[in-house]
Amino acid sequence: MKKFFSISGLLALFMLLLSPAVTSCDDGDKYSTEQYKGGVSLNVFGPSPVARGGELRFLGSGLDKITKISVPGCDDITDITVVNANEIRIIVPQTAEPGTVTLHHAGGTIETKTLLTFLEPIGIESLDPVRVKPGNELTINGEYLNLISEVCFAFVEGGDSVNVFAEDFLAHDRKHIKLVVPEEAVSGAIYVSDAKEMPNMIKSETQLDVVLPSCTPLDLTAAKGGDKVVVAGSDLDLVRSVLMPDGSEVEFSLVEGKIEFVLPADVSDGTIVMIPASGVKVACANIGVVVPTELEAVPAEGLRADDILKIKGVNMDQVVSLVFPGVADAVEPATVSATELTVAFPVAAQSGNLVLNLRSGKTVEVAVSTAKPEVQLYEPAEVPAAAEFTMKGRNLDLIVAVEFAGGVKVDVAAVPATEYTMTAPATAESGVVKLHMANGEVAEAPALTIKAPECAYITEQPEGELTAYGMFVAAIANEDKLTEVKVNGAPVNFIVNDSRLYVTLPGTCGKNTVVTLVSSNGEISYTYDVIPATHQERVLLSTPVTIGNWDDPRIYITHEQLADVPVGSKLIFYIEPADGAQLQLNDSGWAQFAMLEPAAGATQAELVLTQEALDAFAKQDGWSDNAIIVQGQNCTVNKITIEWEISLEEVIWQGEWTNDGWGGNQDLAWGAFDWSAVKGGITLRLYCIPIVADGEWWCTDIRVGDGWNALVSGAHQLDSPAGGVAEYVLSQEDVDDLVARNGLVITGTGYTLTKVTIE
Repeated sequence: MKKFFSISGLLALFMLLLSPAVTSCDDGDKYSTEQYKGGVSLNVFGPSPVARGGELRFLGSGLDKITKISVPGCDDITDITVVNANEIRIIVPQTAEPGTVTLHHAGGTIETKTLLTFLEPIGIESLDPVRVKPGNELTINGEYLNLISEVCFAFVEGGDSVNVFAEDFLAHDRKHIKLVVPEEAVSGAIYVSDAKEMPNMIKSETQLDVVLPSCTPLDLTAAKGGDKVVVAGSDLDLVRSVLMPDGSEVEFSLVEGKIEFVLPADVSDGTIVMIPASGVKVACANIGVVVPTELEAVPAEGLRADDILKIKGVNMDQVVSLVFPGVADAVEPATVSATELTVAFPVAAQSGNLVLNLRSGKTVEVAVSTAKPEVQLYEPAEVPAAAEFTMKGRNLDLIVAVEFAGGVKVDVAAVPATEYTMTAPATAESGVVKLHMANGEVAEAPALTIKAPECAYITEQPEGELTAYGMFVAAIANEDKLTEVKVNGAPVNFIVNDSRLYVTLPGTCGKNTVVTLVSSNGEISYTYDVIPATHQERVLLSTPVTIGNWDDPRIYITHEQLADVPVGSKLIFYIEPADGAQLQLNDSGWAQFAMLEPAAGATQAELVLTQEALDAFAKQDGWSDNAIIVQGQNCTVNKITIEWEISLEEVIWQGEWTNDGWGGNQDLAWGAFDWSAVKGGITLRLYCIPIVADGEWWCTDIRVGDGWNALVSGAHQLDSPAGGVAEYVLSQEDVDDLVARNGLVITGTGYTLTKVTIE
């Protein structure tokens, strides 16, 4: 059934019959232009739009004086029906075109300000042929097609329409449009359009069937790069490109109506498609790429760093790289052929499945096993704590740390392959010894029996937390042999009472504080994490000095008193100032560095020791140890101290690493940092510099080494942390997870990482 569409829209048929018109008249005072008040005037005309051959009415005053009417596209109309002086009518000629209408009378003309428009019954009746090949002719049959400026063909989803404009039509009249079907056209309805800024689009009821290249897809099971493929079918001259399963394009040729191409070296499993100019994908081959088989590793066991490993098999030339267990980055083979490849065994490689990456993107695996350290005997068989013993066996040179029962781990270096002598830790217990290797693997050695030490040693460790300036109390044995106690290598006072040792810990104690018990027959050391005293105070003067009138007495502060004072410390004067009090601080050459002028009644005056101040006071005068010379007037100085705060924040990574796309910093993973020494509740801080524009989103995220998976306690992404510092409080569950799953990976996007700390 034929269907018609109106360019102006069917809604216009339901609008007012008449359109208002503003008239113009050039007969001055002879005719009044006021409607219905004499003279000649036009009030309204219509309908508009109007059908050609239909009746057009004009309402106004003195219209019976109109002699002719001009409509664009046709001769002046004199056949005017006069209903009365206020209304006239005409029949619209078939040739009429849109535009303004002019009414002529003896005294001048009246031109409508509103355009006359028409109801156009444009319609598409049929398409000939209905099935057409791109590049061939298509005829569109219909009505009023002479008003059409373009034909729009269907297009691939997401693209634009494929248009043929009137200047490219082969034929164009009221009943027909003939044109060439563009290469880019696809099957579907077509549209004809007037091509205006807001075009009227008229759709065909008939679906145009656009020919595509066709073939029966080939089965290329067990194909590989370099194989030649020949595709037979119909209309293959339409093919413009051939895509591999990964989307890459391959060169092809059309030979005697067939498509020919060569599979690339990195071809993968999937469907190969041919694509005409329209972009429609047509399957031409299903491919299954060969993989190496009958794999054999030589040697498969006892592998050490830099050993040459040979992998034998079939189709080995498909291998492009290898991923060793425990090694993040892929390694390229040293040599490769169709039957075997060779590769050097990496230092960090572990036992497990070696992954072979293929050109196609597939992988295959083969098992490999590393050499392990083996302890065959201990000498002596029973070892006193803190005493030497010897391990004998083979592959001992692979050991980097020895872990004793009780969790005491000792790092070792340059271990000979067959025999190694070391000291058993004071806190070691009897049990299985674990041998840690450089690649992260751990081998077990036979149980070692630990006897009590022969020198003074601790039998009961201190209870509770240890703090700087706090009391260290522990039960000891062999106390009669104790001659000295050292803390971090410095002798300290101690008391032994009823087999208990009492020591006041120095204020400088902190993490990894070493307490050493020195006996007449040896010594033994213990390591503790001491909570440091964050506030440090050094007294420089405790005897009051009254400074009178720029003369003696003066106060001298020595270089020794300023030793190891950190930048940012405060030099504090506890004072009793009178009116006009001044304290001048000079360097050793009497050059003034600062003048303090405390008000009467003040109790303190201070100077922040910047790097500039410390540099100035570090000057030597060549004959004394003076660093600061204080003089002035009207002030009594009761005490002088230097005070500063010790940060408990420990830097565990520092550098410059930019992450702009979810990369991963693994410098604190895979054994690079000992997370077993960290306690739950600690605060992890990431110091970052955003690399996005102000206000734009960025984030940090922390994960475990294994697979970059989330920590067991849940998600740890922080979005745009304030000040560029991301803080994470790690639970004991988090810490245990980091230990079990190979440490910490830092990821996210949009920032540069400069420092990582724990506190």
